[in-house]
Amino acid sequence: MKFVQTIIVRTRDQDGLADLMAAWHATEAGNAPGYLGSRLLADRESPDRYQLIIDFASAEEAHLNNDRVETQTWAAKLSELIDGDPEFGNFDDIQTIA
Repeated sequence: MKFVQTIIVRTRDQDGLADLMAAWHATEAGNAPGYLGSRLLADRESPDRYQLIIDFASAEEAHLNNDRVETQTWAAKLSELIDGDPEFGNFDDIQTIA
């Protein structure tokens, strides 16, 4: 079953956040276990609030990815960009309609 992790953050550096996500995709697509892609959403009602949506093939592969040095390095860079602590959500992808 596909797995989706969400991360809600606050930052005044939208470009830096977008660049960080693009850099991850450029270097880790095909390398990070189960990583399928991501999206960055800006909250229209709350300036400087963003939601990162990261898709994985499975929860097990997402868990493996969390333990990688590359992921820890990315998380440290994210911490430098955001105000406060990130809010994580972990979801099973029950149904996708496209």
